[in-house]
Amino acid sequence: MTNAALTTTTAPARDRIRRALLPAGRRYVALPSRRHPVVIAEDRAAVLAYVRETLLAVPPPLPVWLYPAARAALSVPAVRRCVPRLTVGARGDGAPDEVGRLLGTAASVVLLDHSHDPDARLVLLVFPPGAALPSLAVKVPTGPGAAAGVVREADRLRAVAALPLGAVRATVPAVLALLRHDGLPALATTAVPGVPMLVAYHRPAHHARPAPVRADFTAAAHWLTALQSATVRGGASLDLAPHVTDLLGPRLNAVARRRLDALRLRLGRCTAPLTAVHGDFWPGNVLVRDGRVSGVVDWEHARTAGSPLADPARFVVAYCEYLDRRTRPGRRVPGHPGLVAGRPGAALAYALEGSGWYPRLVRGFVTAALRRLGLPDGCGRDVVLAELAAVAAEATDPDFALAQTLAFDRLIREEAA
Repeated sequence: MTNAALTTTTAPARDRIRRALLPAGRRYVALPSRRHPVVIAEDRAAVLAYVRETLLAVPPPLPVWLYPAARAALSVPAVRRCVPRLTVGARGDGAPDEVGRLLGTAASVVLLDHSHDPDARLVLLVFPPGAALPSLAVKVPTGPGAAAGVVREADRLRAVAALPLGAVRATVPAVLALLRHDGLPALATTAVPGVPMLVAYHRPAHHARPAPVRADFTAAAHWLTALQSATVRGGASLDLAPHVTDLLGPRLNAVARRRLDALRLRLGRCTAPLTAVHGDFWPGNVLVRDGRVSGVVDWEHARTAGSPLADPARFVVAYCEYLDRRTRPGRRVPGHPGLVAGRPGAALAYALEGSGWYPRLVRGFVTAALRRLGLPDGCGRDVVLAELAAVAAEATDPDFALAQTLAFDRLIREEAA
């Protein structure tokens, strides 16, 4: 998530960019529709099998029954013919650029357009001939506002690659090249394997049951422990992220700003070692295979030396985000008896203050991270509040930014009370 994009990409321009990236003369399946596709996959059995098993999920507020329906549509040839398709014809716009030349030699491609940010990056997964899995990932900006993020991610990945990562190295994409597309930089990296944790999260009843949720938190904890153990150095006082006070402060009233300052003072009393930090460690960026983290993507906000509590706290904040999204406001959330849907920050407050299997699991995850780093259990809530403030400050989507700001204001008021 970024907060500095001033130039936005319009929907027609985004559609033009999508079509320009797809190799000509091939047929594509567009999901969920031709008008607003999130996934555009080449109409080949192996590619559609990859999409069905690895990418297909139905996030709120779409109804849960769409997921099995979409899986059936992609797995049964007779039904698959009803799925919306795109055909990209030859373009007479001159010689292809560097990205175009790369994709022209690809056996198959999948184009992902998941982001709601005004200046998003599209992701192209490139399949070699005869392969069932992609070997390359190409991140392409939709406009000038997103180009800086592409270059920044290349720089951060190169810096992280220079660290002694140990076993974690295989889970980090390797930078292959900075290419050019439509006059802007595009980042080509290796494609790390696995299924995004968010895909399973959005499948029916996943986050309502203790076992799969515990498996998610355990996988995240193992990966974070390995990353931090391999890259630990020095130490520094805990603090808010550098941009939080300037970006979030103006949205808060005077009382909330004083509480934000008090939070910063409390954090400053604790000292933690510095480690590598991913910077946006949430289930959408975490890939899993056989119960372990097999890849982590989107390293634009990575730091080679930062607070090791930022990543586990971000994971908690993000995991709580959708717990109540499929439940009508005012009703109890299935699987979480202490959680009532509808209020901003309700699920995170439930995790930090409630009773039951989920709050115990979340608090145990945070406490384990604190103890591993030699910090007192009592600063766990402050660490999570600080990361919620960072999420609210970074958000570029106005509705999401407002929801996170309201959640922070609610939790910091309850903390003060």
